[in-house]
Amino acid sequence: MAQALKVIQKEVIQSRVKTWETKQKAKVDNKADKMIAINEERKNASEIDLEALGKKIETKVEKLRHKEVEKMKNKEAHSIKVTEDTKVKIEAKRTHGLQKVEKKAEKFRGSNSLPTKCFGVCVDE
Repeated sequence: MAQALKVIQKEVIQSRVKTWETKQKAKVDNKADKMIAINEERKNASEIDLEALGKKIETKVEKLRHKEVEKMKNKEAHSIKVTEDTKVKIEAKRTHGLQKVEKKAEKFRGSNSLPTKCFGVCVDE
């Protein structure tokens, strides 16, 4: 009977050790799962932050690009305006010069005389 009692006590101890072992393994697993979950949350938060930063930088770059394009367009418009103004001034000088020549030619025709500088075209008779 003492032998049977020892066997029963041994089985009870083995059962309790097995229960304790299972609980301890569950605690370790739960703790590890919790740490993994926290790590995943940090990773996801970091990815979200990086994505937001990327979008912010992208928006900033787009604004800067738009600003620079606007500056280029303004420079181009200014250049075109300056060119047109210069062209108008040159055309005005041309018109004024042609009018001067026409006045002098009319004067020479009216007085029936030749200009003093004929550049080799005029023939003296």
